[in-house]
Amino acid sequence: MNPRRVHELMQQHFPPVEAAAREWQNLADTSGVRSESLSALLTQFIPSESVLVEVHRYLGAFLAKPEAVAFIAEHIGTGNIRVSNREFTGFVYVASTGVATGWSGA
Repeated sequence: MNPRRVHELMQQHFPPVEAAAREWQNLADTSGVRSESLSALLTQFIPSESVLVEVHRYLGAFLAKPEAVAFIAEHIGTGNIRVSNREFTGFVYVASTGVATGWSGA
């Protein structure tokens, strides 16, 4: 799936983040990205083995979760990263500041 298609799907189906109502956790600091925390967040909120990941309209992919963790870690700080399963029932949002939140629901 090309980045443009991923962007179109995210625009159509990814719900608003509602930042004030979410619990956030820090995934990045001076020691680097906490990949274990990111992986746990994806597992907690997204039930499928593959996920859509969008960094921005020109950078996105459909990846297996382990590959998605590496992809997200590589691009934290580049943009606000949106992650979901293909059915759009689970969501993770990684802000450009390195904090992340997740939720389930359609």
